[in-house]
Amino acid sequence: MQSFPPSLFSDGPVLRLLELAIAAQESGGKLSLDEEIQRYIRLVRRDWVANWNCSAYTSAGLLDFAADSVAQLGALDSFPSEFREKVTRAADGMGIPEYLRTLADLVRIIDRQGVHEYRELPMGGSEFLQTFPFLFGFDAILMDEADGPFAAVVQSFLTDEHPYCHERAVACTTEAQRALVLFPDADALKKHLSWATRDRLRELIATVDEHMRREHS
Repeated sequence: MQSFPPSLFSDGPVLRLLELAIAAQESGGKLSLDEEIQRYIRLVRRDWVANWNCSAYTSAGLLDFAADSVAQLGALDSFPSEFREKVTRAADGMGIPEYLRTLADLVRIIDRQGVHEYRELPMGGSEFLQTFPFLFGFDAILMDEADGPFAAVVQSFLTDEHPYCHERAVACTTEAQRALVLFPDADALKKHLSWATRDRLRELIATVDEHMRREHS
């Protein structure tokens, strides 16, 4: 008889941590699992809602629960297909309950070490995507209007979203301000987001600010 909520293994921190483990294992040495978990913990801790809702310590507990559930049932047949596939790849021949408990212990150990600053551990690709999702969303807008001046593209985006533009626009400018602070070097953003030069980030902020003063104040 099934003794666990399937939703715990259909999405959420168990799958996210397994994905990090797979990425590190299959990177050919380019990624370190310890560093990927450090980035995961930093991402969770620096988002108030994420940390309040499911801290890294809680994530480790869910891995333990997953280990207990697999051990109790003795097989993966009753689990969601994505969990079965990912935990098998991550364990790579190791006993699955043992692997999940080992991963949980690693998360707890790294969590106790505290958050690494960006100068100590540069922001990784998946961490960047989760930190700046609205800036990433501008890629599609720029592809559709690649020939126009950047400020005109931003203004067109605001016009299309108006009068509900404040929801996405404020998020975009917040992320742009944060990116300017976290990436002070001129070319620091290139490997993550090629269009987001410092000048363009400032232009994005200024264009949104002007629109908000004109249309919403």
